[in-house]
Amino acid sequence: MNPRIKSRAVVLNEIMSQSAFGASGGTGDVRCSKGSGISSLEEAEAEKIAAKQKAADRKIVEAFLRRMPVMERLAPVNSELTWHLTKEANPVTHEKCLPDYCYNIFEKIRRTMFKVLPDFSDTIAITGDGKALADCKTIEDVKRVVRINWLCMGAVFGMGIRGKRFVEMEIESALKREGVWGLVPKNGSAGMALVFDQSRLEKMAKEGGIKDVGRGLEQILKEDTVPHIEKLTGQTEYIAQLAYLWGSDALADYNKGLAAGLNEFLDEEGQPVGENVRKNIYEFLLLAWPEIKEMLESKPRKTMTDLHKWMLPFMRDGMCSLINVETLRDVCGPVRYDGIGLVLRPLSRRSASPSD
Repeated sequence: MNPRIKSRAVVLNEIMSQSAFGASGGTGDVRCSKGSGISSLEEAEAEKIAAKQKAADRKIVEAFLRRMPVMERLAPVNSELTWHLTKEANPVTHEKCLPDYCYNIFEKIRRTMFKVLPDFSDTIAITGDGKALADCKTIEDVKRVVRINWLCMGAVFGMGIRGKRFVEMEIESALKREGVWGLVPKNGSAGMALVFDQSRLEKMAKEGGIKDVGRGLEQILKEDTVPHIEKLTGQTEYIAQLAYLWGSDALADYNKGLAAGLNEFLDEEGQPVGENVRKNIYEFLLLAWPEIKEMLESKPRKTMTDLHKWMLPFMRDGMCSLINVETLRDVCGPVRYDGIGLVLRPLSRRSASPSD
């Protein structure tokens, strides 16, 4: 299962709300209370200023998405997160393509959303001559060569089965709850192009003429997961039979782990059971990796104050929690202090001020 559907849906709902596209941008009726004309004028002026700020922020957001649509931004994020979660089980040469802070966020995701997913080394290990496996004829022969933690093995397959059910039975309901099922931007194809790249839009047009965000997301999720789901049923039956043959304790542990994987990954509504309180900020920092990468590579390199100032329009527009620069500094701080290691240029003593 692709576990990022909630993050995608939240981001898209915030970006693609029906009111956000095609809205008049007006301030509404200005109501004057009796005997308070000055106050009403001040309120009207404040509303005008707020409307101008909202319109300016929306232009910045749309320019951000025109540069690279949401799903194009998330494509490398999703593939690198998958690699990070499975790298121990698949130790192949891999060249990272995202800034380092992204992988530090992935590790936080692994410890929260995927906390029930055990390390591969804790699940299965070769304790003898691996080449001897080919000559094993009985379960007892296999036991001398392989060590299996059946609790961990059960947790892995429990997560897989829970994800399979989500994709096959719950995805539409989840997207409806997030507000993106049936969501059609008022400016039509131009709005859809802020979410999906051209190749995806063409594919959606060919396969039933999909015109809303939710069904486009459903199509992507199913494409991402079908190859894995097709294998899962046969693998589950094989592993359950192997636990049965391994021994009664192995079978009991496998079923305990299976229950943990089913219950501790996604809840009844398909939402992640474990989520970091900073997830909204993390999601935006992952979405904005191309721009942040440029900041990290700029000369002179940008400061945290620069990053916070750049993020403000997105915060005001609802794409990210509205936080002050000190909170952002904590979020981006060193990994050893629970930060994500997004290292920007420190301010010089000469230029430092209370607001920096």
